[in-house]
Amino acid sequence: MGNVRTEDRALIPELEAPGYLREQQRHMQANAPDWGLGFQKSRLDAAIHERLLDHLEGNAARFRPEHKIGEIGNADAGIIPALVYQDRPFNEQIAADLQPLHEAWAGMSLQYSWCYGIRVYQRGTFLYNHVDRPTYIVSSAICIASSLQEPWPLHVENRDGEVFQVNLEPGEFLFYEGARLAHGRPYPLKGDYYASMFVHYRPVGWQPPEPGPE
Repeated sequence: MGNVRTEDRALIPELEAPGYLREQQRHMQANAPDWGLGFQKSRLDAAIHERLLDHLEGNAARFRPEHKIGEIGNADAGIIPALVYQDRPFNEQIAADLQPLHEAWAGMSLQYSWCYGIRVYQRGTFLYNHVDRPTYIVSSAICIASSLQEPWPLHVENRDGEVFQVNLEPGEFLFYEGARLAHGRPYPLKGDYYASMFVHYRPVGWQPPEPGPE
């Protein structure tokens, strides 16, 4: 499964999501297929990472506060949790360039679902554990750049519910089953910022099943 544990330290205490988000996660997981892929850390090609860094720095003035998302909050109500800049042509090219890596990891042909970001999390921001949309089957979370006082790992649960906290340094990313595996960063960010991009694919020709009964 390619599980990655933290570096021999206790798991960071986590913030518990509100009840409605936990129920939403339960319902979405119950209707998501289990491909048995799990998750695995990898590293970007240096040239792709450089393009992402240039894009981040070159568009700094274009970032805007992200619209309110239930999974994202901040320990300080006066701080905007995240800034975002969405350049669709750039993102689609990044997704096309990374698709062969995701196909090799998943062992199947994929088609593009979505690429989101760049999102820049601010000091004190947290991301409740959740699962992604039904068509986000093979996903990755990319760390582009960060300024941290201490690690801000990605929480991931495997198919058996075992919890892992995975540190991603700039230029690293995590393959994971977005619609199936609960993931988040349910602890406030200690540092200035953390810049990420998220890429999602689904198997060629695959369509999500109709939701099952409660």
